[in-house]
Amino acid sequence: MDKVRLQEFLLQARIKTYSSGGGKVKPAFPEMKQLEYQEDDWLYRDIYNLGNSIFMGLETVYFKDTPILSMSYFGNFSKVSEEEADKILRGALMERWDEVRLWHNVRWEHQNYLYTCQADTSGSIEEFSGTEEILKDKEKIYYFYYAGGFIG
Repeated sequence: MDKVRLQEFLLQARIKTYSSGGGKVKPAFPEMKQLEYQEDDWLYRDIYNLGNSIFMGLETVYFKDTPILSMSYFGNFSKVSEEEADKILRGALMERWDEVRLWHNVRWEHQNYLYTCQADTSGSIEEFSGTEEILKDKEKIYYFYYAGGFIG
């Protein structure tokens, strides 16, 4: 497996789905949200639940219909609206797309918001985990935990 290509596809899929607001498809399970992006033999699928400002989900990359990478996540934006959280997240994800939710530490500021992504591992596509936070005027308004890696 070409893990460089896997990483490139994963990052591109994230941009084409959540970060840009695209890729919405009919969910496989009732009351869930589902985003997908496909390119040749590659398929990215993000399935998640959203309720009461708390969400959890599973992001999976398939190559030739075989799952090869997966990441689970859990987050909470109960101190702000979904729209406000999405605006800041999408800004950070679009600008720092090649670093977030992997094994890099990221700091991104916009007006009175601070987005950080703190990796728990020095990692690689083999295994990665970390925490995201958004602060508004130095108060934590959002957090997100993630863990994943190569399973193929």
